[in-house]
Amino acid sequence: MVSMKRTKIVCTLGPSTDEFEIIVKLLKSGMNVARLNMSHGTLETHQATLNLVKKARKELCLPCAIMVDTCGPELRIGSFENGKAILQNGQTFIFSTTDKKGDDGRVYCGYPKLLELISPRQKLFANNGLLEFVVNKVENGEIVCKVKIGGELSDHKSISIPHVRLPLPFISEKDEKNIEFAAKNNVEYISASFVSTVADVKELKDCIKKYHGRQEIISKIESAEGIQNLDKIIDECDGVMVARGDMGTEIRLEDIPSVQKEMILKSLQKGKKVIVATEMLESMIYKIRPTRAETTDVSQAIFDKTDSTMLSGETASGLYPVEVVQTMSRIICATEKKIDYNSTLDCKFENSKNKLEAISFSACSTAKAVGAKVIVCFTENGKTAKTISRFRPQAIILALTHDEIVYNILSLSWGVTPLLVKKQEDLEDMISYAKRTVKRLKMAKKGDKIVVTFGVPTDENCTTNAVNISEIV
Repeated sequence: MVSMKRTKIVCTLGPSTDEFEIIVKLLKSGMNVARLNMSHGTLETHQATLNLVKKARKELCLPCAIMVDTCGPELRIGSFENGKAILQNGQTFIFSTTDKKGDDGRVYCGYPKLLELISPRQKLFANNGLLEFVVNKVENGEIVCKVKIGGELSDHKSISIPHVRLPLPFISEKDEKNIEFAAKNNVEYISASFVSTVADVKELKDCIKKYHGRQEIISKIESAEGIQNLDKIIDECDGVMVARGDMGTEIRLEDIPSVQKEMILKSLQKGKKVIVATEMLESMIYKIRPTRAETTDVSQAIFDKTDSTMLSGETASGLYPVEVVQTMSRIICATEKKIDYNSTLDCKFENSKNKLEAISFSACSTAKAVGAKVIVCFTENGKTAKTISRFRPQAIILALTHDEIVYNILSLSWGVTPLLVKKQEDLEDMISYAKRTVKRLKMAKKGDKIVVTFGVPTDENCTTNAVNISEIV
């Protein structure tokens, strides 16, 4: 089964997707990455979900990366007697350091040092900025607030305080256990919450190395400080996530679209992955159809050439997890049909810095010149496929690898169809195998041209350094 969808879909898994049959349907519908949000659930429940994903992708012979999402230096409330509270505009609501179940008037927030950082008239936000509070006073271990914008507040939702960096460790004890969990299970990605500096990324790399992991790092940009340090953060990690929830409480709402465009463009220029996240099809948590504005939001991210769009509550706890993935897949495919990638090769070669980028650009421009349907790359570590993906070619990118981790990692890269194959030793065999494979997968037919990239000599595991043009017979 080969998907012609170029833009990938990250799906957050949760209570709505904890059955094997549902995960199978998600994969068939277009899920490319399964995200485990470690802010919810336990290691035991996440282990069970992870095992289901591995089983499903193996049975379907489909690549699917698994992403562990760390909690990061964030504040979360406790739980409510009834699982949630409905807050009214103008009412008093208390964030308390006393550990007890919450109700419509108060909830536990177990961070006493917060009391020293908060002052009257300061704003607090909860649940991705949907609820807004104004502090009246701080006394007796309580932050007494007036609800400015009310709504539903449920268990363990996050709290954000604009422009206040909390004196919390970037990697908490809980996060370190989650990183160890990711390494032990050979998870492909770690998405790191609240990355604000290059030092945060380096600290995470050291922790992954400590547990002998191979995980690639996606930095979630959620703060004004993270936006300010964007260039250096992109250079240090494997990709970034436009995490528009908490970001929307740190910067002006009207600035989010331009920041999103900037993040996508800079990631493309630097050859790094970029994921657009938060409330993309939010209304489908409860409804079978998205709003027109949500549809346009997803489509605009595709026009801007993001690597991936992400679903959060829509799949984790929504009523229609499979339908929302099918809907997003349809929007992606319909939008991509309107884009002539040959005429919009906007990642110019002058931004390339090394030999691999040069040969990858050459493969894309050669495919464009001869009208090749497919660019086939034999890749040991995935770098060639990722670099070709950077240039957003019109041709399908078929990545042939014998490394199972690389095979799943590449499922997040734009336009890349990974295929797990036996290692090909001889150059003639490689080209012959490439031609047979694209024909078998119906990516090209007799008379079509394909471009093949490889390293020569083939018996020395060389970096990709050659481009071949072949015709399907």
